[in-house]
Amino acid sequence: MSAEPSRDPFVREMLAAALPCTLTSLDADGCPYSVVVWCALHGDRFTVNAGDGHWLANLRRDPRVSLAIVDTENILRHVAVQGTVVAIEPDPDYEHIDSLSQAYEGRRYQYSLPEDEPRFRVTIEPDRIRTHDFAPPGEPIR
Repeated sequence: MSAEPSRDPFVREMLAAALPCTLTSLDADGCPYSVVVWCALHGDRFTVNAGDGHWLANLRRDPRVSLAIVDTENILRHVAVQGTVVAIEPDPDYEHIDSLSQAYEGRRYQYSLPEDEPRFRVTIEPDRIRTHDFAPPGEPIR
């Protein structure tokens, strides 16, 4: 599949369902390091949000990343993305993390405050996207 997720109805459907997203970065020694994050689609790029920690340091050093978005009700439905981080921008007012939290939890982000913990909007340019939808026809996500 081409790297134009906004044109793929399955990718849009999976992201609209607010499914967990596994992000894998590379440690300094080349070993993969995975975390579960909230993700969104903005145009043809994916965004995630990060506190200033281990995997964000990985992305600053090596921008290669993969994402796996899995339907938790049927793991035969998933999206796999290989891409490159093209921007890491401060999220000083928590606007981005609040939007993700609204999508995933139906409320503003509750786990820290802007004055206590800086957060960052991470933008990922997809290089390759693979979709797998082996669900019976007509079976919706959740």
